[in-house]
Amino acid sequence: MSIEREYEEKRDFIRMFVDAKVEITDPNTGDHFIGDSKNLSAGGVAFLCDHSFEVGQTLEVKVSSVQSQLPPLTAELKVIRSDKRDDGQYEVAGSIANVN
Repeated sequence: MSIEREYEEKRDFIRMFVDAKVEITDPNTGDHFIGDSKNLSAGGVAFLCDHSFEVGQTLEVKVSSVQSQLPPLTAELKVIRSDKRDDGQYEVAGSIANVN
């Protein structure tokens, strides 16, 4: 018996739903923000934050692992989406430009 998939994965990388804090730094101003990760893949990060960012803006992000034995992911992120939600937070998604 075979099981057919009812959808076709269009992403290059599988998304992992991650519950972790995200430290965000604007390298142009030095401003720091804290967010909550939504998901993570080899190609990008999505998080919730109280601050909006411009599409195309470059940010430095650090996603801390809940497990202390795993090092945090530190990367340069290019914002591809920043949408305001009904609760006042922004859902921000970006593509990883460089892993530090």
